[in-house]
Amino acid sequence: MFLIPESYWEIKKTKNKGRGAFARKPIEQGTLIGDYVGKLVHLKDFDFDKEKKKLYLMFYNDELGIYPYLKKPGVHLINHSCFPNCWIIRYKDHTIIFTLKNIKKKDELTISYLLPPKTNCKPCPHKCFCRCKNCTGTLHLTESDYKKWQEFQDKEDDKNKSKTKRLADKLKPFKKYPKFVSKRLISKIKALQKEMYG
Repeated sequence: MFLIPESYWEIKKTKNKGRGAFARKPIEQGTLIGDYVGKLVHLKDFDFDKEKKKLYLMFYNDELGIYPYLKKPGVHLINHSCFPNCWIIRYKDHTIIFTLKNIKKKDELTISYLLPPKTNCKPCPHKCFCRCKNCTGTLHLTESDYKKWQEFQDKEDDKNKSKTKRLADKLKPFKKYPKFVSKRLISKIKALQKEMYG
């Protein structure tokens, strides 16, 4: 679900990546743009080979994934880039998306999907088409980069234990969200991004 007004974003078709989210007007660095809300599903019960819905499944923890509400456009339509202009992080048991830098009008909003190393992904359908100078050709991180990301996320985690453990649980929107993330967090993520992607 987008947290910024629709006057700031639009969904358009892209050349190689299906639909994507684009800025209708400039968006300031650090702006909280979305929350990946939806139904929590047990990963062990999910048939990844047959299920087309896997395209929108967001990692939640080692047991659960978030399946978003698809009836209206949401942040599940934000595409991957190997050098994204937005980032995802946990916030009070939610997965929020914010801008890493100032976004210009007409820029595509992108995140890194941060998929684990492709040890069991053969043939792997997770090809990257971002075509940035840092493009790795895959949505998967290397072993070392994934470890860096996990360590970073664990340090930044709210330390809140999730109470949403059952299959029927849904991540419902908060009544109130912060409008921005801290500059300190942005600096840390940019340093991590540089370390991971060069």
